[in-house]
Amino acid sequence: MILVDDMGFADIGCYGSEIPTPNLDALARDGVRFRQFYNTARCCPTRATLLTGLYAHQAGVGHMVEDKGLPGYSGHLNDQCATLAEVLGPAGYFTIMCGKWHVGQNLGVVPWKRGFERSLSAAAGGFYQPGDEKAKLFLNGQPNPPLPKSWYSTDLWTEYGITFIDEARAAKKPFFLYLAHNAPHFPLQAPAEDIARFRGKYRAGWDRLREDRLARQKQLGLAEPDWTLAPRPETVAAWESLSETEKDRFDHLMATYAACVWHMDKAVGTLVAALKERGELDNTLILFMSDNGGNAESGPNGRTQGDPSAPTSDWYCGQSWAWLQNTPFREYKHYTHEGGISTPLIAHWPTGIPRRRNGAWESQPGHLIDIMATVVDVSGARYPTGKVKPMEGVSLRPAFLGKPLARTQPLFWEHEGNRAIREGRWKAVAKENQPWELYDIERDRSERTNLASRETGRVTALAAKWDAWAARANVLPLGGWRGKKGAAEKTSTKTRFTLKAGEHLDRAEAPAIANRAFTITASFDTKTARDGVIVAQGGSALGYSLFLEDGKLVFAFRTKAGVTRVATPETVMGAHTARVEVTKNGALQLSLDGTRIGEAVGNGPLATLPTDGLDVGSDTGGKVVAYKQSDVFTGTITSVVIERESAT
Repeated sequence: MILVDDMGFADIGCYGSEIPTPNLDALARDGVRFRQFYNTARCCPTRATLLTGLYAHQAGVGHMVEDKGLPGYSGHLNDQCATLAEVLGPAGYFTIMCGKWHVGQNLGVVPWKRGFERSLSAAAGGFYQPGDEKAKLFLNGQPNPPLPKSWYSTDLWTEYGITFIDEARAAKKPFFLYLAHNAPHFPLQAPAEDIARFRGKYRAGWDRLREDRLARQKQLGLAEPDWTLAPRPETVAAWESLSETEKDRFDHLMATYAACVWHMDKAVGTLVAALKERGELDNTLILFMSDNGGNAESGPNGRTQGDPSAPTSDWYCGQSWAWLQNTPFREYKHYTHEGGISTPLIAHWPTGIPRRRNGAWESQPGHLIDIMATVVDVSGARYPTGKVKPMEGVSLRPAFLGKPLARTQPLFWEHEGNRAIREGRWKAVAKENQPWELYDIERDRSERTNLASRETGRVTALAAKWDAWAARANVLPLGGWRGKKGAAEKTSTKTRFTLKAGEHLDRAEAPAIANRAFTITASFDTKTARDGVIVAQGGSALGYSLFLEDGKLVFAFRTKAGVTRVATPETVMGAHTARVEVTKNGALQLSLDGTRIGEAVGNGPLATLPTDGLDVGSDTGGKVVAYKQSDVFTGTITSVVIERESAT
């Protein structure tokens, strides 16, 4: 079972990409590809669902790996679920895990205690090479294992997976390998020669390449002839509006991403060749998928800090290229529109999939909840009863054969308040705190025509089913991912924060500014931007935002008594450094390039720490104010430094 990280729906050749992925294409040619397979829109929930066959909230991982004091948001796999390894081990399988774990190691939940006999793992991802502070690996539970001096994680996971398979063969046991790549997750890093292979290929730009990907999807039979592209978001620039310097930077950025994908495919080829050499390929079921859609974090400009072949670099694709990665859909990782939850699924199994099905497209919708039921079906293992919750999914084995699935229930999603339900051809979907939208997915996979106003009865019925599911699956209360109200909660003890464009801090990591004085120093270049948030903390109840509005720099401070604003009288263009000072009593002062611009008495301090976290370059949660235009800042943010007074 191969899981990749932050890869979009259209990023491999057999799903329409220009990135050559011959090894995955070969698996697809000799297996079955799913048109409508779904993940959960985010890293940790996907891993929890994939491993357990439950919806992520039922397994305790409805958000990330922080304990929010609620059953659905405990931040780790709970004791009411069983992992694939815990199910397959008693059936005689040698169980192996290599790669990114990310379901609660920080809270004591580790592969070697959840059924895996052999593992080379990392608590989370976000690295590719030694020399990165996150590159802390565990070999069968032991930290700091003896590894080669130089390694690349994509190859390392694969090499150890093959070594462990050899152990299984020596023990004359069938094997289960969970290979969880951290590619192509940020920070994007690849060997220089791999990046060079793709330099120049992305100067065609996202507008043209997105059209090209859809055309290939139609040629491949993935897309229907009448499929259309979701429109380019306002925050993504038209490619031809960019300067030659900007085009070259974006080309380099996507070339690095492509190199990560290409190298991952190469590693798949290494694994397949090893299985074939050992005579194991024909009777091995290989499943390949991604944990969420392409990632728009870091905003439309992405991030390019350092040399992307070095372990200390920090590169993100950003929204503009994520829009290409999720062709032809809307939205990205985090969201439950199609761009956030759609993934390739390739199933390869020569002895279990008839030759007449080789290269076939399977149109029945599938979901990660179905993997456990499929594994139980093909292995003959027994799923436990008693304290463990029943499986939520159905076996995909009939679909391998071209037969109907035994699904009787809708499919459901919730992540960060974004929610969806899919029943047959109909999908209701909504962003956090927004009304339900309705789409006929069979006719409108790109979710362009919202039918909610015409089909109010259908929306009501689907919403009621979603509400019932949310109540039984530990999803409620909505907003639980932010933490249990009234519970004792960890807050940051740091007094100085140096932040970068695209950075997000959850509430527990954000500056603890309640009843404290603080300053913000932000260096930025507007470029062509006239609107957008430079930094914001909090939301529609409490918080602050430093932003551009119609070209003027504005600082807004929201307390329970209302919003106080200070703004420049003239428009602000080019490179500047802004400084905001907020006193313990809530008085405000805004300066630009060392000159005081304005001040206000304010409505007192923030009595409590805002629920929403902090964002640099946008305001992703509840909005501090109603912005006239997009909250995404399309200029350049060099740095944001926030300092707050110490506790007294």
